[in-house]
Amino acid sequence: MKTQTHIVNGIYDTEKMYLTIGKDSVEKHFKPYRKYISRYNIEKESLVRLQNINGIPNLIDSDDGKKTLVMSKISGKTPAQLNRDNLKDLIVIVNKMLDAGVARHALPIRDIIVDDQNKLGLVDFERSTLRGSIIRLDWYVAKKVTHYHLYRLIAQFQPDLLSSKQALKLNFVTKVRQVFKR
Repeated sequence: MKTQTHIVNGIYDTEKMYLTIGKDSVEKHFKPYRKYISRYNIEKESLVRLQNINGIPNLIDSDDGKKTLVMSKISGKTPAQLNRDNLKDLIVIVNKMLDAGVARHALPIRDIIVDDQNKLGLVDFERSTLRGSIIRLDWYVAKKVTHYHLYRLIAQFQPDLLSSKQALKLNFVTKVRQVFKR
């Protein structure tokens, strides 16, 4: 079920949050909705870990009481297509993200921003898994899920960028997912 978004006075109002997009910053206020405290904490910690990675918003401020994050704005818009350079940028961002201990549960194109200079950014980290201080199975699985979604985007827009090993992994996981969807 898709969430409806209403825009009132420049504030995006969804079932889960208010999003105010300013000239240089974005304020995200989490509404009391399923697991909103956890989603807020995960996004905040993700942004702390990903601080200063090109293409990812920097955390400017947070209010734990109000469950509000203020982050730098990534200019641009959601692309209809991803070209080779976009995908190469996304691969770099994903690798740096995983190195920093943040794995995404999905990589929907709506979370990808491309600016007028064709520079790519990635937003919205509330549905992530954070690497803990000890080796855990959930981190291993989360990394694999992130790679699956990256490979899926590459296959959709620039399939020749996939190595044969990546294509085999993508095909295998896609077939497994289809079995479970039945």
